[in-house]
Amino acid sequence: MANYRVNINMTRGGLKGLPKEQRRAEAKREVKLVLVRGQATRGFADTEIPDFLGTDDAVTRFLDIEPPIAAITPEFQDIVDEIEDTYVVGHFFAAISSSCVSIERVLNLARIELHQYHKKIKQLWNKGPSNAWDENIDALQAWGYLDATFAKELKAIYVDVRNRYLHSGPITNMAADAQRVVKAAYKLLTIFLGFPPDLFRFTSGIECLNCNDPRFIAFYKPNIVND
Repeated sequence: MANYRVNINMTRGGLKGLPKEQRRAEAKREVKLVLVRGQATRGFADTEIPDFLGTDDAVTRFLDIEPPIAAITPEFQDIVDEIEDTYVVGHFFAAISSSCVSIERVLNLARIELHQYHKKIKQLWNKGPSNAWDENIDALQAWGYLDATFAKELKAIYVDVRNRYLHSGPITNMAADAQRVVKAAYKLLTIFLGFPPDLFRFTSGIECLNCNDPRFIAFYKPNIVND
């Protein structure tokens, strides 16, 4: 087992086993803190924030998503942080934007960093970031990191949400689009940077199940902190 430099989000870990009403009450406390996160000049206790600001809709949105509990911190972590904050508050376009940017960055990061450990794809070898998701998705699926269902969903999001919002397409249900891309972004982050269960086990620490996995070598090993 090892110690890692990670971004921690423990806001939901203790909620799953609680009865529904107690779970929502505890979630409301977290929602109120989300409202001041990023703009506060000091730390706040949830009791300092009026209860009416933690609306039922915001609590529902908070409980509907699952950011990785622990994740390696990419250089675009500030963008990742915006996903939760904007979605919970109900700023749906901002949640869509931060989610799509995070997805695109993770796809590029994963393809670029992991390519050296897999059979070379001629048109992608030594290629930098791309704003075309398909080629990155196809590569990561071929290397076994994305299953067919999730790969198909990411490609659909590129057309149905990313391109529609970016290129003046019709906007029909922004809340549903936000929910869809937020969940996809967190799933993708977990596969590569969020200590996925196929690669790690949480016991008294974090135990890697396969230290030869390219994800461990590329993303986790450089973030081990030696005592």
